[in-house]
Amino acid sequence: MLVKSIMSVSVLRDAGRSTVVVKRELVDDEQMTGGTETCILINGTLSRTPVAEIEIETPYYTGKVKAVCMDNPLYDAIIGNVPGVSGEHNTRLEAQAVVTRAQARQHAKPLLSH
Repeated sequence: MLVKSIMSVSVLRDAGRSTVVVKRELVDDEQMTGGTETCILINGTLSRTPVAEIEIETPYYTGKVKAVCMDNPLYDAIIGNVPGVSGEHNTRLEAQAVVTRAQARQHAKPLLSH
């Protein structure tokens, strides 16, 4: 018998992503589909990731969804542009920005804004 557990996780709504990513340790083995999906990472490398069918409840999406599972994503769950998602823009529970020295000298806007 599968027991549902509810836990708090960090969530990012990423309007530039076309799928859902979830931290692998949050997924039960019974939720794994046996399939894999190829993801293109930000540095251009390809990564074959296992796929799970999970049920989630976030401010951006609630329901059953196919998700790729990664060992160390930046957030516990990353919600991309999947049918039924809310929130058109990138939003997150915790904001982190990286600014290069050149950008700082030019007084550029932060890369990530609220």
